[in-house]
Amino acid sequence: MIHLTKMTPKEYQDYLLSAIKDYANDKVKNGTWNAGESFEQAKKVFQELLPQGVATPMHFLYTVKSEDGPIGYTWFFCDNTKEAFIYDIGIFEEFQNKGYGTLTMKLLEQKVKSLGAKKISLHVFGSNQRALHVYQKVGYQITDYNLTKLIE
Repeated sequence: MIHLTKMTPKEYQDYLLSAIKDYANDKVKNGTWNAGESFEQAKKVFQELLPQGVATPMHFLYTVKSEDGPIGYTWFFCDNTKEAFIYDIGIFEEFQNKGYGTLTMKLLEQKVKSLGAKKISLHVFGSNQRALHVYQKVGYQITDYNLTKLIE
């Protein structure tokens, strides 16, 4: 059994460093940013979105935990428009392919519903087929495609 607990300031600091690196790498991998500037660009995005860290209004950061301790994290935004947006979700590598991603998505739905939201959305990088599979498995529908071709 897993559950979501509010991220502590210490957990947030650990999460933040990892999340910035991962986001920067994803942006480079998907051709949006160049490697030399990606970390600083990602850092700026996180500073703008979470200026008060775990205390940023309408942003909800959780650690995903099992009986054995932390197995992942998630971050979503929810305001009074009845819509929520998942900014980040991750299950640590050693816990992947065990159904925890699917369970986390279901727990997220419960949290969002308890806040009054009627819709939950997210973005997934095109190269992240594993995550796309999980999202579609729990009922998410593709609403847009962005396509890119590098011309050399």
